[in-house]
Amino acid sequence: MAEKKATLEQLIKKKLEKDGKRNATKEIYVKSLDADITVNNPSDTQRIEFADKTKSNSYVDMMEAYSKLIYDCCPMLHSKELQKEIEVSYPYDTVKAIFDTDEIAEIGVKVLNFFDDEEENDAEEHLKNS
Repeated sequence: MAEKKATLEQLIKKKLEKDGKRNATKEIYVKSLDADITVNNPSDTQRIEFADKTKSNSYVDMMEAYSKLIYDCCPMLHSKELQKEIEVSYPYDTVKAIFDTDEIAEIGVKVLNFFDDEEENDAEEHLKNS
């Protein structure tokens, strides 16, 4: 147990850091596009929903959870014009219509590990251990 007490300044700094992370964006390279997509940092609620949906260890549930996470964190995928052009009626199907399952897993892992600069967690390893 820590013997020193937190200061008001530390609490304020912690809150500001959390706010900065909440609004952060990141570029994720997608091989099939040979380009980056911009994603937002997933919220705590989105991370919890993902964890809840994947606790069954079902591959189908995991792909659904990754698709939802990617869609929710990538504003570009929310385009009604895009959804119309690729003929999806359910917004979360946008991810599955554009990316194959390997890409969904790879992108999803990168979104989940938003602040990890190291890419040591590849999607296959994550899926094996889930």
